[in-house]
Amino acid sequence: MVMSQKFLYLPIESKTRELDAKLLLTYYAIKGNYRIILGTHTPILSHLELLPKGIICSKGTPYGDARKEYMTRAYKLGYSIVELDEEEGLFLNSNNYSRLGKDDTYVKILEHVYCWGDAHKEIVTNIFPKFKGKFHLTGHPRFDLLKKKFRGLYNDEVKMIEQRFGDFILVNTRFTQYNHFIRGFNPNEHYIKKVYEHFIQLIKELSEKYPNLNIVVRPHIHENVDSYRKELSDYKNVFVAHDGNVVMWILASKVVIHNRCTTGIEALLLDKPVIAYMPINYEKEKKYLPNAVTYKSVNSSEVFNLVDFCLSKGEIGEEKKSLSKNYYGSMDVENYAYQNIIRLLDTISFTGESSIEESSVRALSTIKGDHTLTSEEEIKSFFEKLDLIEMNKNEVSVRTLAPDLFEIISNNS
Repeated sequence: MVMSQKFLYLPIESKTRELDAKLLLTYYAIKGNYRIILGTHTPILSHLELLPKGIICSKGTPYGDARKEYMTRAYKLGYSIVELDEEEGLFLNSNNYSRLGKDDTYVKILEHVYCWGDAHKEIVTNIFPKFKGKFHLTGHPRFDLLKKKFRGLYNDEVKMIEQRFGDFILVNTRFTQYNHFIRGFNPNEHYIKKVYEHFIQLIKELSEKYPNLNIVVRPHIHENVDSYRKELSDYKNVFVAHDGNVVMWILASKVVIHNRCTTGIEALLLDKPVIAYMPINYEKEKKYLPNAVTYKSVNSSEVFNLVDFCLSKGEIGEEKKSLSKNYYGSMDVENYAYQNIIRLLDTISFTGESSIEESSVRALSTIKGDHTLTSEEEIKSFFEKLDLIEMNKNEVSVRTLAPDLFEIISNNS
């Protein structure tokens, strides 16, 4: 007997940060009889009336954000909502936690909240104790991609990066409050401005200290990339790159330098030497998890010493990985976040349409816009790499419904 299929909606804000993890979840979910609607937020959340009812996987920060209004509207239309935050590990402070809102109006409409680790689950349970049954420890699929099983997904890209840049130090930044890609510099962000300026100076000094290495700067997705290019244009071994998933860049690098960035954790889990540069307010900065579990430095001399050590040793201590286990679940070799999430999705009782009505398909096809997220070919290529890893062909159909909006189903069922 063929089981009825459920629609699962996976809105994406950032291709470089989210797409691969969402495609990993998609690959295994369609094997479990889900039909996936994947796309950027606008085509999904603005056209809910045209789409079949299903489960929407939201991605955090509803407080003061239009996303909360969208999700409330979706709930009233008959959709089920689950929450999988994209930046949870950076905001685990029970004193000012607001990722689920300042009150319980948003939590009330959620079926599940998928927690990155025990610390996250403990905080949200303490804040919203009467909803503790909604909070589940799952981990996040983006960290599944860091496990040895899936690193081969990036072999081709890693080789291309290595051919392009040779041996390089990767500097990841996240100064969006000061250096925003739309608003530009914010003179009111004095603290972040100082850290940004210290990083610019450090990059220049790294360039001069290591003339035989390249320095690749990878700004946050919401930073103004051109500000770095302008500041660093005179340094011939410094390059600013903004493309591709960060995993491939970390794997291709020799050493990673960051400040309070999730990529510090990702580098740690990818077995890469990683240095937290904290030139200001060290006592405060060292408490942030991505800084706490990596080598720490407060000035360029300490950075140089650590870079020299990392280049000669090329290893990290296992004790640093163990520090992160309370914050990032599903870190064991055979424990995968995508499996935990799909198992919980299966518990959501849902009766909805089994397909998209042709009238809706026609209406969606009239939507104008640019294709910026991905393509049918890119999705299928990613799945083919997963087929090789699993040694099993997953026959799929990918249909473009509108710009940056795709329906993905399995043909094996």
